[in-house]
Amino acid sequence: MTGDGTGARIVILHASNRSPDRAWSAVGELPGARFAVMPGYSTDGPATFDQDRWEARLLETCDAGATVVAHSFGGPVAMRAAARRPDLVRALVLFEPAAYALARANPAVEDHIGRVQTVLDRAATLPPAEFAVAFAAALAGQTIAPPTDSADLLAAERQRRLPGPWSLDTTDRIGVPTLVVTGGWNDEYEAIASRIVGARHVTLAGHGHRPQDHPDAVGVVRAFLDEA
Repeated sequence: MTGDGTGARIVILHASNRSPDRAWSAVGELPGARFAVMPGYSTDGPATFDQDRWEARLLETCDAGATVVAHSFGGPVAMRAAARRPDLVRALVLFEPAAYALARANPAVEDHIGRVQTVLDRAATLPPAEFAVAFAAALAGQTIAPPTDSADLLAAERQRRLPGPWSLDTTDRIGVPTLVVTGGWNDEYEAIASRIVGARHVTLAGHGHRPQDHPDAVGVVRAFLDEA
């Protein structure tokens, strides 16, 4: 079986609105890596989110003993999948997992949820371009022009169909070796990382919500897999 040198394949799970080819940098080039493409992110067009469907699609991509690498919204999906099927998922690498359900009552987390949920509550009534503007403002206080590019509109439509990640069924006790990588830029993700029981936590600063873009990210993942 091809893999990373440990004899197990690496399966990479994207986040909320990026297709696999836009989601990963050098980490996606780890030897033997394959991408798990979620419902609505292929040629089938955007789809309403269903956690069981995402989880099943992820596990279909895993050989026995795979390592799953997930980012952001994909994090809580991968966490529950690993907890349920340790025979398929032997280790987990989470880049800024959006496991907000684990950190409720944290002030930064509650502030984020309050802002974003207001937009999600009316998402079904907003065209994709209007949703993208409102979502960016709620998420990060950004003022953006309404997207017109087809790829950006598709990303907005994908995001529009997703719930807040705090609504996902999320476990804090995964049961397999787990590495959490954060960017050190945001109190929400640091709080989340602290609530994942037994996980190793590494901070790679300078790339915001995408610590997988850090030049040391591949080395950190390789070192963890060698030990795991």
